[in-house]
Amino acid sequence: MHVPDTRAAVGELAADLGWLEDHCRAQPGLAAHAGSLRLASALTRNVIGPFLEDQPARPLHVAVVGGAGAGKSTVVNFLCGSVVAEANPQAGYTRHPTAFLPAGGATLPGTIGFLGPMRRVSEEKPANLDEDVYQVRRLQPTAAADPLGEFVVWDCPDMTTWASTGYVARLMEVAALADVVVYVASDERYNDEVPTQFLHLAVKAGKAVVCVLTKMRESDAPAMVEHFQREVLGRLPPLPSGSIPAVPVVPFPQMPPGVRNDPAGAGAKYRVQLLNQILVQCESADAARKRTVSNAARYLATAGDGLLDVARRDLAEFDAWKGAVRVGRLDFEDRYRKEYLSGEQFRRFDRYREQLVELVELPGAGRMWGNVLWVLRAPYRWGRDTLTRLVVRPDTLNLSEKTVLDAALVGWLDGLRAEALRRAGSHPVWKAVAHGFDGPLAAEVRDRFQQAFRTFELKETDDLEATGRQLVAKLEGNPGLLYLLRGGKLTADIAVVGAVLVFTWVPSWYHFLLIPLGVSATHQTAELAARGATEAARLKVRSHREELVQATLTAPLAEWLAQWPATGGTAFEKLQQVLTRVPLLIRQLDEKVSAKMTA
Repeated sequence: MHVPDTRAAVGELAADLGWLEDHCRAQPGLAAHAGSLRLASALTRNVIGPFLEDQPARPLHVAVVGGAGAGKSTVVNFLCGSVVAEANPQAGYTRHPTAFLPAGGATLPGTIGFLGPMRRVSEEKPANLDEDVYQVRRLQPTAAADPLGEFVVWDCPDMTTWASTGYVARLMEVAALADVVVYVASDERYNDEVPTQFLHLAVKAGKAVVCVLTKMRESDAPAMVEHFQREVLGRLPPLPSGSIPAVPVVPFPQMPPGVRNDPAGAGAKYRVQLLNQILVQCESADAARKRTVSNAARYLATAGDGLLDVARRDLAEFDAWKGAVRVGRLDFEDRYRKEYLSGEQFRRFDRYREQLVELVELPGAGRMWGNVLWVLRAPYRWGRDTLTRLVVRPDTLNLSEKTVLDAALVGWLDGLRAEALRRAGSHPVWKAVAHGFDGPLAAEVRDRFQQAFRTFELKETDDLEATGRQLVAKLEGNPGLLYLLRGGKLTADIAVVGAVLVFTWVPSWYHFLLIPLGVSATHQTAELAARGATEAARLKVRSHREELVQATLTAPLAEWLAQWPATGGTAFEKLQQVLTRVPLLIRQLDEKVSAKMTA
């Protein structure tokens, strides 16, 4: 596989994970998994890519996230030290992220793919603008030194449902970028399922997290904090040793408007407590950014298989289709075996059997002796043929090989079509196959079969002729054995005639019966030996013919049918490419990050 450079690897991995996200969203019940894929893609573009391209560690990023109505905008205002974020009690009001840059010269990264499809807008927009944009606002300078002077504070869209293709995607872009995630939960909905799932995902990704509990009465704050730590934080996934600090909880109780609207003055005690927890998470800009990058690389490396879970159902259904193709192939081969091979006598071998019998007759002058014996055997031949016609049932008419193969193909395709129709509503792979049978698939299969059958015909004719010729040539090519058989047959004929004459002397009429019977018995022995050799050759040809059908017809056709849903630019073809490429790209970027960290 071609190894791309760093920028190309970042772009390819982000694109593949983005494709998996879209593929995931198209399937019911996998919306939460799509959020994980968007986070992985955003980590690749917004964290690992800028680091490998030597982007500076400053500014650090703080993302304020939480469910609808939790009080995120209030927390943003306290972080910035003034009322800058638009607060609104309406659920889902904030629909795109806004970045509040410090008053200094801090800028956002300029790497390709930063923040994915979102475009930057510098003019002020309402928070409920539902577009793939992010706003950038520069904070006004203040007389006092700003504790977060090296941080960009992000006001993020509400985390209310994984099914939202807009809100979640924009939220994940900023959450991936963040060096610290401030998770806001109100006393009313502090354990909502979706925001809590997001909190777990942020911790799995190695993000430093500070939790802010809002809207409770101040007297209830200690109990709420204790309950939140037990019921929510107590169920977080284990933190990687030494990678991120423990998750602190800061209470923001109900505040009068005068306090809420004056973060740096009347609300200073709450603000300072929050700022201290954030600064504890970030001892220095370089250390915090290295932690963010290394944890992002670790998340991708350790969660790589999990990120591909979305494909497991697809692969299971794809394997089920392959299994149906395999079953159809076995039925095809079994039908060919029973309906054609079991009854086919390969009459062409009768000619080779006669040639074997002819070979053991004396050549040249000895032919006269053979002619005499042939005349003596005439009554036996007539009686044997008559009795065979009376006793042996005539051969049944065997269907032609082409007829059996065509019928077996029809049965194979009908079985696959029926299975695809039965399961078309369960998964797109079966729906695609069913549509294929309604379109050109069946005709294309028949065309491939006919082409393969022409090759099969040539090979089977050559195989039959070669086996028959080999049967005769093997005896012709062994003069010692051939002379031994001829001599043995001649000796047996002479011994039979001599025995009749010696043991029945004086000559009488019954010599005309005993001598023909004796020489017929010796000839019948030679015929039985030739028949045995011929039957062995017939069995060999049957076995070869079955193998030839498998190698020339059924195996190539089954392989083509099994891969058909994953060809022609379908989603399943792309899925296989992504499943192969993503682990390799994750491993490559992880090695590059490790090398740069230790440089």
